[in-house]
Formats: sequence, structure tokens, C-alpha cells
Amino acid sequence: MTVLTVALGTFMTCFDINAVNVALPSIQNTFQTGISVVEWVVVAYLLTLCATQLTFGRISDLYGLKKIYILAFIGFTLSSLFCGFSPNITTLILFRVLEALCGSMMMATGSAIITNSVLPENRGKALSVTSIAVAVSTCAGPSLGGLLVFHFGWSSIFFINVPVGIIGTTLAIRNISSDTPKAGSKFDPMGSIFIMAALTLIFLPLSMIGKSTVNPVLFSTLLVLGTAFLVAFLVHEKNFPHPILNLALFKNRVFAASNFAATFFYISEFMMVFLSPYYLQQQHMLPISTSGLIMLPMSLMMMATAPVSGAISDKTDGRLISCIGLGILAAAILTFSAFRQNTPVPLLLLAFAITGLGAGLFHTPNNSIVMGSVPAQSRGVAGATLGTMRNIGMVLGEALSAALLSSKVSYATAVFSAKGMKGIALQQSTFFYALRIICVVAACCALAALLLTLFRGKREEASC
Repeated sequence: MTVLTVALGTFMTCFDINAVNVALPSIQNTFQTGISVVEWVVVAYLLTLCATQLTFGRISDLYGLKKIYILAFIGFTLSSLFCGFSPNITTLILFRVLEALCGSMMMATGSAIITNSVLPENRGKALSVTSIAVAVSTCAGPSLGGLLVFHFGWSSIFFINVPVGIIGTTLAIRNISSDTPKAGSKFDPMGSIFIMAALTLIFLPLSMIGKSTVNPVLFSTLLVLGTAFLVAFLVHEKNFPHPILNLALFKNRVFAASNFAATFFYISEFMMVFLSPYYLQQQHMLPISTSGLIMLPMSLMMMATAPVSGAISDKTDGRLISCIGLGILAAAILTFSAFRQNTPVPLLLLAFAITGLGAGLFHTPNNSIVMGSVPAQSRGVAGATLGTMRNIGMVLGEALSAALLSSKVSYATAVFSAKGMKGIALQQSTFFYALRIICVVAACCALAALLLTLFRGKREEASC
């Protein structure tokens, strides 16, 4: 019941991410605002998630995982209600930030709660339930969100969180065991400010890559400031007796390599997640609804594979099945590089299914390894670190894919135009030139994750 309670919270926060994207045009029409403003309904949420998970992971270790998780469920429910009643776009964005803060608290504590509640030999199987929740929310978010917006308006995608949140809060109070806060430690407010400023200032310009309105001076300034805050954070954490992030955790090769492997994995996956709709809709000329269905096998295969890989990882050190998954993922991505505008739909479905198979084989065993490699009193920070690395990979993956698509299409257009190519033939040739390069880079990232996984060392359970 503890695992199912955490899975419900995971589903609610991830569903919110996927469903809101569908509602943006409706929100824009309601408040009569521009796309550059309404996109902050999504950007503000994602930036807040990225910037605050380490802070909430540390807070949960200090003051108790159960307390923070219940508070997060209550806060997410109330902020969703406020979002639905927002009278203007500014208010909606502010309540989305509050909603993201509560979602960050749930994401930072969920894996730690599960890890503490099950035996080590069942941890992979238990964590696979949250992987299934993520996959289900990925499938249900766009479709269910679209139905709700069509029949009941955009507010309904927030109002639906209220009954789910009430049920989740009740289950959390009943089913999650109380844990002992870490005695003798203090919260590090300066470290929290440094890391939130660093991640916000770094992720904000990265989220703008690929947009024609990006100011290069502002872009560079934000990245420099973000890097400066990150350096300040690392220096501060090294010298502070009770840091937000215990850098000594990264001396554990299993913990460090598994976290960086997760980052490269998400870079690879989200490069393809960004690129696929452009290919399906602009080259294969499929409607939005159909392109979403063609990508569905990826999520369905992850749902089917996660429990199997989790169970296998409980009985082994997990490296073999994770490496097999990453190898399958890299091969599937390279297959995409050979696709053209007339590639048969069954082959597309198969390629997305194989991509999901590779992702499912890697994801759960790697999470289990990370959570098992640290002592119980540091699992809130460990879960938050893993979540932060995941978010970094997602942002970098989309940013890298957008940058390569934009730059390589421009380069290829100039080259092919000089050879006399024009019209549809030029447009297709330039896109598929960029697609090949993006696929090769994404596959290399998957292979980098494979190497990190292979050489991270044998699985070792940390003492409680």
C-alpha cells in the first residue's frame, strides 16, 4: 500500500506535466494572451521542479519523509484548485509555481519512502511500480487531458487533481510509516539559495534554445551567472558542516556513475522525444492525434518491461540488464536515422516499441542501484539528486536536439541550395540530414550511459 500510495502521487504530478501542454491553446484564448506568455504555465512549473528537488530532499532527511510527503499532497491538491479558479494568466503562473513546489517535494521523497519500506531484495520490483505510473501518466496525460479540455474546459485538468489529492493524502497518512528525522543536523539556507539560483539561471536559457526570439547576450549572461552560482554552491557545500548535498556521496562510484548514467540516458531519450513529433507531423504528414498514437508503443513497452527489469535487478547487481537496455536503446535510435517520409507505419510502431523496451530495461534497475547505495538517512537527498539529474538530462536533451535541428537545417539548406535543390525536395533533404546527426549524437549519449553503467562497480548495499 505504501508503494501504491507513492505511485499515485507520481502519477498525479506527471499527469499534470503532460496534460497541461494540451490545454495551452485553450488557456491562451481564455486570457487573450500571447504564446510567449502562456508558455510560462509550463516553463515555470518545470524550472521550479528542477531547481528545488535537492532542497526538499535535504529537508525530508532532516524533518521526516512522511511529514514532507503528506504536506506535499495537501499543497498540490490546494494549489491545483487555485489554478483552476485563476482569474488571469499571472495568477495561474504563480499558482503553477506553488503546485511545482509541492510536486518537487513529492518527487524528492517518493523513491526514499519506497526504499525504506521494502526489503532490498524487493526494491527493484517496488520501484518499477512508480516507473509504470510515469508511463501511464505519459499515455493518459495528452489523451485524457484533451478530453477534459474539450468537454469541460481547461480548468478541469486542475480540478481533477482535487479528488485524487484527497484520496492520496488519506492513503499517505494511513500507509506511510513514520521515520526518524536526522538528529543533530541543520538546514543550509545559503546552499539552498545557491543551488536554486544556479539551476534556474542555467535551465532558463537552455529552455529557450531553438526559439527565434532568443537574445544571445541575455542567453550568455544567464549561463555565466548560473555557472558562477553553481561554483559558489560547490565551494560552500564542501566547507559547510551540514550541506544540502553531501558531496562525499559522489565518492561512492556506484552512486556517482549511476546518476551520471541516468543523465546521459535522459539526454538520449529526450532528444528523440523532441525530434519525433517534427518527423511524424512535418515529414510523414500525420495529424497530431495520429502521431501521438504512433509514439504510444514506447510508453506501453516501458510499462510492460519495468516490472520485469525491476524483479531481475533484485536478484543480480543490475548491470547486465541495464547495459542490455541501453544497447537496445542505442540501436533503436540509430534505426531512426534511416527513416524517411515514406517509412511504413508498422516499422515506426516497432521502432518506438523497441525504444521503450530499452528504456524500461535500464530505468528501474538504475534507480534501485542509486537508492540502495546510500544509507537510510541520506535517501531523501539521493532521490532528489536522481530527480535533479533526470531533469538536467531532459532539459539538455531537448535543448541539444533543438540546437542541432536548427543549426544543421540552416547549414544543409545553404549547401543543398547551392547545388540547385529547391522546394519540397530541399526541405526534406535538409531535415533528414539534421535527423541523421541528431540520432547519432543521441545514440552516443546512450552508449556513454552504457559505459558508465558497465564500469560503475558491483552492487553494494549501504548499511542503514
